[in-house]
Amino acid sequence: MSTLRRLAERIGALNVNGLVLHNLGLRDLPEERRNAVLYALTLMLGYPTSTDQRTGRVAWDVKARPASDSDGRFVTFSERVGSADMHTDSSFYPMPEEQFILYVVNAAQCDGGHSILIDADDVYAALQRTPEGAAAFELLRTTPVPFRVPAVYAAGDDNLEIHVAPVFGPPVRAGDRFTMRWRYDAIKKGLAARPDMGSPALEDAVEIMHRVAEREATRFMEQLPTDTLMLADNHRMLHGRTTYTDERRHLIRIRMSEVPNAQRIGPSGVVRD
Repeated sequence: MSTLRRLAERIGALNVNGLVLHNLGLRDLPEERRNAVLYALTLMLGYPTSTDQRTGRVAWDVKARPASDSDGRFVTFSERVGSADMHTDSSFYPMPEEQFILYVVNAAQCDGGHSILIDADDVYAALQRTPEGAAAFELLRTTPVPFRVPAVYAAGDDNLEIHVAPVFGPPVRAGDRFTMRWRYDAIKKGLAARPDMGSPALEDAVEIMHRVAEREATRFMEQLPTDTLMLADNHRMLHGRTTYTDERRHLIRIRMSEVPNAQRIGPSGVVRD
């Protein structure tokens, strides 16, 4: 425990929006013990949350599920192979967690599945390069957009859940311009479900932001090997992955809030495991 505490203290002292730690030393631990160590580490960094309304799980398996399990529902990036567009976690909930970790149980063996991080400052810089981008930023800062909750996180498969919020919210830390919540597919599906909230200008702004996030903004990209831990600030970093086909790729994700769970709003306010 003292080793974990020292690690948590060093991570906190770095004061960075994202970091990657190789060779964490958990590779040979049984699953239950490995997850307990990860959970203990996140307890020292914040308040681990559960964002699965049905099971209450805190440690979420990021790995491909059998295609038969989806039944055509709105699945999330963590349930399938392929790429994951740049996004922030819990963007479709009232209080997205401030941090998350990803631990690599099994790296993809197909030369794919590279993890990607983009800092908020690089998103802003890319948007400000053109008048259209600057206008898109301003519109997404002042106009709430509908985010549809993926079915796996909704209260039930048949539930259509929408959360409305601006993409660029007010800053909460000195020196920041804004906080971010972004998930392109959730916004597109939200606008499809709530066409009354859309407009040509808003739809153009969403497409400009999507282009910046996927192609134009400066980014970190690395295929994280097995036994690697990545930590990111969920309000100031976008994350995603390149495409992959190896269904054995397996990561563990735990999200952490700076607010005690009893004070949180929404389904991520309850931890049951």
